[in-house]
Amino acid sequence: MSFQETDKKPLIKRLIKHVVIFIVLLIVWVIQPFTYENIDAGNVGIKINLYGSDRGVDNITIVTGRVWYNSWTTKIVEFPTYTQSVDYDPFVVTTKDAAEFKVDPKLNYHVNALMVPQIYRQYRKPLNEIEQQFMRNTIYDAYRIVANSFSSDSVMSNREKFEDRIQNILTKNLSKDGFIYDQLTSAITPPESLRQMIDEKNASIQARLKAENQAKQADAEAKVKVATAQGEAQALLVRAKSESEANRLRQASLTPMLIQQEWIKKWDGKLPTTQAGGSTSLMMPIK
Repeated sequence: MSFQETDKKPLIKRLIKHVVIFIVLLIVWVIQPFTYENIDAGNVGIKINLYGSDRGVDNITIVTGRVWYNSWTTKIVEFPTYTQSVDYDPFVVTTKDAAEFKVDPKLNYHVNALMVPQIYRQYRKPLNEIEQQFMRNTIYDAYRIVANSFSSDSVMSNREKFEDRIQNILTKNLSKDGFIYDQLTSAITPPESLRQMIDEKNASIQARLKAENQAKQADAEAKVKVATAQGEAQALLVRAKSESEANRLRQASLTPMLIQQEWIKKWDGKLPTTQAGGSTSLMMPIK
């Protein structure tokens, strides 16, 4: 019994040793700091050192592909470079005559890939937080500045000019920080009182245009009637002149001989039953 027990002890020790090695390797595998990040196409990844004298954003910009790094000492931040669309909450701006307009902006923009390290150095935040803080404040300030230089009427009558000024401000202020302006939809809503005035003005314009069109139509119809009457009168005059000329020609051609011949042609050969007297002749005298 003692021999068998002595022989089993090294086997148990080896087994325990292997189990311990396996557990240690498993722990090392689980807690080891090395990992990788896939930077998809249309994105820019930046490698950030968390420790050391050069901690901060590296000079290396990872464009695409798989990047291996030590997660204990390094962090990878990914920024999309394709067009982003942000729908901001509505807010109110005031014109220089104290009218309040509701604005519901929607911004389309994209990130300048070459300035991604600078964006992170400046803000140290992910893109969605930058959109709702810096970019949101930039947009709101642009609307407030431009609205304060317009009257309520001019905002609606010079809408294109209003939008152009906002676009110029956003292009300038966003581009210097690495954000490229693409498009902005304002969806401006005037106050109810101004909207009612605009509706009444539009209704008045429509009524005036309708009256002008009706007057033009009536004038055109009157001109058509006058032209028709003039044409008919001219036609009557021409017919009358033609008939007058025809009568004149017929009268000029009616000689006594021709009249007597026509009378003879139409006589049926019967004598009249009424006697006119012995010296009365039924034949017209021929001169």
